[in-house]
Amino acid sequence: MSRDYYKTLGVGRRADEKEIKTAYRKLARKYHPDLNPGNKEAETKFKEISEAYAVLGDADHRKKYDQFGSQWDQMTPGGPAGTQFDFGQGAGFGDIFEQIFQNFGGDPMDQMQKKSAPPRDVEQTIDVTLREIDAGSKRTFSFQVEDACLKCRGIGQVQLTSGGFGPCPTCRGKGGVPGKHKVEVKIPAGLQEGKKLRVPGRGVRGGNGKAGDLYISVRILPEDGFIRSGDDLETAVEVPYTTAALGGKISVPTLRSTGTIAVPEGTQPGQKFRLKGQGLTKLKGGRGDLYARVQVTVPRKLSSKEKKLLKEIRKLEEAKE
Repeated sequence: MSRDYYKTLGVGRRADEKEIKTAYRKLARKYHPDLNPGNKEAETKFKEISEAYAVLGDADHRKKYDQFGSQWDQMTPGGPAGTQFDFGQGAGFGDIFEQIFQNFGGDPMDQMQKKSAPPRDVEQTIDVTLREIDAGSKRTFSFQVEDACLKCRGIGQVQLTSGGFGPCPTCRGKGGVPGKHKVEVKIPAGLQEGKKLRVPGRGVRGGNGKAGDLYISVRILPEDGFIRSGDDLETAVEVPYTTAALGGKISVPTLRSTGTIAVPEGTQPGQKFRLKGQGLTKLKGGRGDLYARVQVTVPRKLSSKEKKLLKEIRKLEEAKE
């Protein structure tokens, strides 16, 4: 009879090893004979999915199956007997697992240890302000992960006292256990946008008890009134039209305080003035510069005296033409 192992496990033909294993575990838990006592249909279904996983869970067997279909085992030296499994009456869940691992070669426990879940890195993103980047800061935050169960090494199955295998009592066959990590991160002054901070050993724990690393992407929030360009900053400053025309001093806000610059007479809108060392703190020391961009302001209302004086100035301007 033709057997479609992919359909049996409910996965597509392009499913990777992880998808196949996940599908098998889900179905194995659902149709496990111990959870369905006396249910012949569940027992038959369990045997079918176990047989399907025995083939699709092995790269070499799967390759032959994809090439030759349900007759793949007849293309294997030794014929069908080389890959058959005893799913007869009385075969328990652990016995079937043991048969599968033995057909793959080697001691079942050794095979499980080799397949233990590896440590994995974790990526998180945090938002920081320009002022935090300028001064340097610390940030504490928490995040949830699913660590590998140390009892079963993330496999979901453990060796029973009877000698077979069964669902891990700690993780209930899931292979993972919830883990909450709380991490304090030091944000160095001068850190550039897009740079990642690495915190060793604070990622997802693998079956060997070791954890991957935590990588934190720093996203810098815009600061009102400031535009960043590397280590330099730019800010707009309002300059009264009289000061722009006659010259004078104006105040300029910085990240840390307030500075003062002298603008010459005849200053034009959009003109920039540099405040040396008033930019962002650099990663290796020192500071960038701050550039003040002039925005000339014109009053919306004028007094009668102001109007009179401006009209006189306009006559002088017209007389020059």
